[in-house]
Amino acid sequence: MWALALLAAEGPADDPLSRPELLYGIAGLVLALLGGAIAISLADRWRKRAAAPAGVDGTDMLTTYRDMYEHGELTDGEYAELRRRVAEKVKNMPVPARPPAPDPTGRPDPAKLAPPAPPAAGPRHDPDAPTVPTELPPPAGTA
Repeated sequence: MWALALLAAEGPADDPLSRPELLYGIAGLVLALLGGAIAISLADRWRKRAAAPAGVDGTDMLTTYRDMYEHGELTDGEYAELRRRVAEKVKNMPVPARPPAPDPTGRPDPAKLAPPAPPAAGPRHDPDAPTVPTELPPPAGTA
């Protein structure tokens, strides 16, 4: 309501866009709408990323696309493009590291079962530690 009062305050001859309070109000509204749109976009992207299954591999995706193609939801060109993209993604995936093969005899590796070596013999000396005298001086007043 106050916006209409601002526009009607000076009369029809005055240009309303020359008033700074109106320009600042419009700029504030535009920035608020832009900030809200960015926040909604980021929240939507985060939601979609969190909802996407982590373990989807290329065969699952290709099966889904094939079903869509068979039901007429995808054209021949779309299906071919999606199949090419899945193939590229599968080719570029890193190969998971295999654990070492177990011993065919079933016996554990003795090197892995060996206890750790004992510490070196002898007293340890820390050069940064404060020195403590080994003998106490005689009490004062005794001879």
